[in-house]
Amino acid sequence: VLITITKVADQTNILSLNAAIEAEKAGDAGRGFSVVATEIRRLADQTSVSTWDIEQMLKEMQSAVSASVMGMDKFSEEIRRSVGEVRQVTNQLSGVMDQVQKLAPQFDAVLQGMQSQAVGAQQISETMMQLNDATQQTVESLKATSEAVHQLQYAAGDLQTSVANFAVTV
Repeated sequence: VLITITKVADQTNILSLNAAIEAEKAGDAGRGFSVVATEIRRLADQTSVSTWDIEQMLKEMQSAVSASVMGMDKFSEEIRRSVGEVRQVTNQLSGVMDQVQKLAPQFDAVLQGMQSQAVGAQQISETMMQLNDATQQTVESLKATSEAVHQLQYAAGDLQTSVANFAVTV
């Protein structure tokens, strides 16, 4: 469109030059036509300048659109990459959740084991208390036995002394 407008402006400019030449040839009769030819030339020049301005604006717009498209492509790629990362994190979280769900029965088993150990420890504690009581009784019995042995030794010593006083002749 710009090329066509530029061609039309150039042709209009050439046509206005030709009209100015013909108006000059016509002399006084062509003076009014000369003014029209000058205005047509001015209009053709303005059209050329405006066409150039439009062309520059279009180039700037194309550049901006290209930059926007590149930015959109980059943004789209970042979104694709982010979506991939989110999928990866989701998969990892799913794996972690599966692992955690698998741990629950194991925790139950450990809890049951600990409860069994607590019962066993309670039984051991009770047995130790019974053993302590039995040990105390044994200690008391040993003390009584020791006292009795002491008394027997004392009585045996007295008995030996008494027997020594008796003399047996044969």
